[in-house]
Amino acid sequence: MSIAIDRFGFNTITMGGDLGHKLEAMKAAGFAGVEMWARDLVTHPAGPAGAVAQIRSSGLRVTDFQPLRDFECAPDVMRAHRLDVAREHLRQMSMVGADLLLCCSTTLPRAIDDPDRAAADLRILGDLAAPLGIRVCYEALSWGRHVNRWQQAWDIVQRCDHPAIGLNLDSFHMAVLGDDTPESLERLSQVDVKKIFLVQLADYFFAYGDKPLDIIELARHQRLFPGEGLQDVRPLVQLLEDMGYAGDYTFEVFNDDYVNFDPLAVAQRAMKSVRWISDHHVSRTQE
Repeated sequence: MSIAIDRFGFNTITMGGDLGHKLEAMKAAGFAGVEMWARDLVTHPAGPAGAVAQIRSSGLRVTDFQPLRDFECAPDVMRAHRLDVAREHLRQMSMVGADLLLCCSTTLPRAIDDPDRAAADLRILGDLAAPLGIRVCYEALSWGRHVNRWQQAWDIVQRCDHPAIGLNLDSFHMAVLGDDTPESLERLSQVDVKKIFLVQLADYFFAYGDKPLDIIELARHQRLFPGEGLQDVRPLVQLLEDMGYAGDYTFEVFNDDYVNFDPLAVAQRAMKSVRWISDHHVSRTQE
């Protein structure tokens, strides 16, 4: 059985142009989900209400809303401010009908290195989100200050032990640190799949260990769609499907070239990647 196309979402950051054109291109290419940024609402010419109206009229489902940055383990003097930022994200999510918030591991230089503190902070976030029907997925950024591997993020999610807090897996951040090896995937197979709330997929040209440029530079300017580079995401997807993962896959692809392409051409390129992943899953399940 193939993976349903409506489980794949497209991140607005990949395309140039205004929000309306992006949504139209995604829909025309066959996508059913869109991964939103707070900036999609607050920078819209008609304001957040105008953005919300376009999203609703597009018929696309919002897979997740992002990103909440530098929330956990902030120095005490910053905690109130980070809570205000979190509350604003949740308010915007309620406007657009999003029910999953992506929270990135902190990059603050003065962040506290304490997994229990991180878990406690995420528990507070879960308590804020749950009454709104919102869940939170915690992601390990590959340049995170203290948490940069998915195993660390999973440890914190377990310590948090909150029904609204789960794990986000990003294939880019995994691969760039060498965490897409068979050994790493074997460890991933031991994770409670019900606590994996979202999976983001991307590719890039360079192999782990090459270190041709700064990871942040690579991440924010030169990602590719799955199947266009050197990192094969299909073993990860196959494992997750075998584990019973039933959530969304989204393409979070930052690429300076793509933002200058026709949005429809970019969306069609992404749908080709969807088919490439789905066809592989079909062939494996039919063996």
